[in-house]
Amino acid sequence: MNRSLKSTVKIFLLALVVTAMNACKKSDNTTNPDTTEKGQYSALVAVGSWPNTAYYIADVPSLTSGTLSIAGNGAELTGKVYAQDVLQKDGFYYHLNSGAGRFGKYHVDKGVLVTDKEIPFTYLSWSTYTWVDSETLVIFGDGNGEARYAIVKVKDMTVTTGKLGINANPAGFVRIDFGFAEYRGGKIFIGYGFGSDDWTNYPVMPIYDKSYVAVVTYPAMTVDKSIEETRSAGMGGSQVYAASSFVDETGDIYFISDPINVYNTTKPSAVYRIKNGSNDLDPTYFFNFSSTVSNGMGAAMWYIGNGKAIVRTRVAGNNIDADHSFSLIDVKTGTFIKKLDLPTDKGERMVNAVIVEDGKAYIAVNAADKDYIWEYDPATDKLTKGLEFIGGIDYILRIEKLK
Repeated sequence: MNRSLKSTVKIFLLALVVTAMNACKKSDNTTNPDTTEKGQYSALVAVGSWPNTAYYIADVPSLTSGTLSIAGNGAELTGKVYAQDVLQKDGFYYHLNSGAGRFGKYHVDKGVLVTDKEIPFTYLSWSTYTWVDSETLVIFGDGNGEARYAIVKVKDMTVTTGKLGINANPAGFVRIDFGFAEYRGGKIFIGYGFGSDDWTNYPVMPIYDKSYVAVVTYPAMTVDKSIEETRSAGMGGSQVYAASSFVDETGDIYFISDPINVYNTTKPSAVYRIKNGSNDLDPTYFFNFSSTVSNGMGAAMWYIGNGKAIVRTRVAGNNIDADHSFSLIDVKTGTFIKKLDLPTDKGERMVNAVIVEDGKAYIAVNAADKDYIWEYDPATDKLTKGLEFIGGIDYILRIEKLK
C-alpha cells in the first residue's frame, strides 16, 4: 500500500471497527442477524498501511447510490488471506495463501466469512487462472522454479497437479512470470516470460528480452507450442489480481501486455489478438497502447461490449505502484478512443476495478480524497457518480458481481 493512514483518527476507527466485529464473532459459523447480505455485489477493501493491513469483504446493495462502510457490513479476511488475490465465482471466494500453505473456499454469511473447505497446498504460488467450466478452475504458478499447474474441482476442492512443459529457463533467469490465461475450445492460452532474482539494482532488474504465449491442450495439459514475441513484454498481468484478457462475442481472444510489471522499461504496452479458430497471434494486429497514452502502461483490461474495452492505465515510469487513469479503446480496430474523465486513481498496482452489467461499466476509483464507484454508459458517453466508500477505508481492491 502506498497511501498511509492519514491521522490517528483513522487508526482509532480501524481499532473500533475490528473490536466491534470481533466482539460479535465467536467462530467462522457465528452470524449476526443485523449484517445479512442484501446485495448482488461485493467489495474487497483494505484498511491500514502494509504490512499492518486489514482486509474485509463488504456487501454492496447498490453500485449507483448510497454509502458503504465496513462497520456492521464487513466480513474480516485478515489471517485467512494474504492479499487481494481472491477469486470469486457464484458467490464463493477462493484464495491460495502460499505463506500459510493452504488453499481455501469461502463464502460470506450474514457478515461473517465462513470456511467451506481448506486444504493443505504448497505445490505452487499462483499467478494466473482460467475457468474451463463453472466447477473447474485451472491455476498456474511458479513452484521451485518450475512452471506448474493445478486443476481444481471447486465443488469439493479436489486438486490434480502437474508440471507445464514450457520453454526451459534461460541461464540467470530463475523466475517464471505468468501473465494472462484464457480457455477456448479445448485450449488454454497462457502468457509467460522469465525473470531474475538479482535485486541488486532494484527497481532496475536484469530482463529477458523474449516473451511467450503457450498453447495448452486441456485436459491433457500438454503444451502444443510456445509462441515467441519480442515487440512487448509481460504478456498480461497477474490475473489473480485483475483481468488482462477476455474472449469477445465472436470467440476472439484479446490480451494486453504490461512490461513494467516484469521490470522491463524499454518495451511498450500492447494489445494482441488471437482470432477464433487460430492458435497463433493475429499477424495483422498489434495495437501499441503506450504510444496513445504518453508511454503509459496497461495494468488491466475489461471488455464492456461492442468492441470496446476499458484499460486501467499506469502513468509512464518505472514504479509499478504509480497513479492510474482509465482509458477507453476499440479493440476491434486497435484504436484509442479517449481517457475517461475520472479522478486520478492512486497507487496500488493491481485492482479488480470494473463490473460490466446491462451494457454499462461500473468503475471503482481510489481517489486522493473520496472513493466512489462511477457508472459509465457507453451509449450516452456519460459518467455518473455512484456509491461512496466511507469510514476510514484506504483502498477498494476488488468489486465483484455475485449473481
